[in-house]
Amino acid sequence: MIRTVVVKELRAMAREGRFAALLAIGAAVLAVAILASLQRHAAVASEVAQVTAATRQQWDDQGDKHPHRGAHFGLYVFRPASALTVIEPGLGDYFGQALWLEPHRRNVARFEPAQDALPSTRFGDLSAGFVFAVLLPLLVIAVTFDAVSGERQRGTLRMMHGAGVAPARLVAGKFLALGAGFAVFALAVALAPVIAASAGGTLDGAVWWRAAGLGAAYLLYTAILVGLGLAVSAWLADGRSALFVLVGLWLAFVFVIPGIGAAVARHAVPLPSAQAFWAAIQRDFTEGLPGDGNLAARTERHDAALLSRYGVTRLEDLPVGAAPLRRLERDAYADRVHALHFDALWQRYAAQENVMRAAALLSPTLAIRNFAMKMAGTDLSHQRDYEAAAERYRRSVNTAIDEWDASHTRGMTSFDARYAGAALWRAIRPFAYTMPPALFALRAALPEIAIMFWWCGLAVAGLFFSLRRIQP
Repeated sequence: MIRTVVVKELRAMAREGRFAALLAIGAAVLAVAILASLQRHAAVASEVAQVTAATRQQWDDQGDKHPHRGAHFGLYVFRPASALTVIEPGLGDYFGQALWLEPHRRNVARFEPAQDALPSTRFGDLSAGFVFAVLLPLLVIAVTFDAVSGERQRGTLRMMHGAGVAPARLVAGKFLALGAGFAVFALAVALAPVIAASAGGTLDGAVWWRAAGLGAAYLLYTAILVGLGLAVSAWLADGRSALFVLVGLWLAFVFVIPGIGAAVARHAVPLPSAQAFWAAIQRDFTEGLPGDGNLAARTERHDAALLSRYGVTRLEDLPVGAAPLRRLERDAYADRVHALHFDALWQRYAAQENVMRAAALLSPTLAIRNFAMKMAGTDLSHQRDYEAAAERYRRSVNTAIDEWDASHTRGMTSFDARYAGAALWRAIRPFAYTMPPALFALRAALPEIAIMFWWCGLAVAGLFFSLRRIQP
């Protein structure tokens, strides 16, 4: 019987111009969004490649100078964008595009594209993921608001009841037919970056797995929306009331709840100002963490241990470079201080993310966007992984330069002396970052997965309780 209802619904949708028109409009809008996202992704990737090559060339060709001056010349490193950023750019525009790596100091990402964006983009970017998450509910509303109530008003519900079609089978058939009709959008959005990566010769297994997870989530999102639409249509007596309620839910899901959630997150977990953040790091480095002593005391202990180790009484008599060894000791302590403060900052980011997860319990649109960011690698967890990799690279570069300096000098040397050149700069390996495997994203997305199934449960419960309202 369910199969009969499915066939009947599919034939009705094929004959009805409304569904065909909605599919055409939805396909056109999504196509524009995907093409715009692909163009933006290609442009950004090209710019990053050019700037990466240029900054590396500047590093290699900086000339002869004191090695520590060369280290302060610094390096810019860029995070390569995954093919799935075509679908969901996520937080990438707000965390910056590059990290400046220099001695003594760990920096935050710079050059946030959101700072240069037009004011209109605050209402949402034209990414394919955003358009899909916002457009699909509207398409579902336009089809489901009278899917059951319309049958009641036209009198066909009485006919099907007389023919022995149980309410549960009627709703199940409509759900399967409508879900199949809209599933094409979910699959098209998930497959777009895979096709683009394949055409560009950059497709790998990680993209496949992440795209598969994203496609499964989009299908689940489609099922949730169809289930909620049918439940409201079955519960209310007429299509006009159902349309009013569903449009209200769409506004809440897409705009109200995410906006309120972001406001609550900012006020519940405020972030320190940049001035306070860096001042706290400088204070802890200069004054020392509990029990470590201040900078002068730590330096005195280090110098005493160094003199004792080599059996001399003056730093000038050391058989190794005293200044680079001092820098190594101070930088190791600075790295420890920076790690404490940056970890605390990331904990605040995570707390804000948890507030948004709580808001997603009230909005499936917010839930699917949170999940999509995880799969695309544009969320907090992936940004932290990238910055941690860049920080390890920064430390390795500075350590290598200071160790070279210590082994090529004796005692105290002038900071203006020039004894490092292209051989040292070019011996520093370029920064290379690889996005974590798909399993990393799935582990990070476990709360979002639970929230999506929470919404599945709500949709199923809504359909179950609405069956009592399906009367001829």
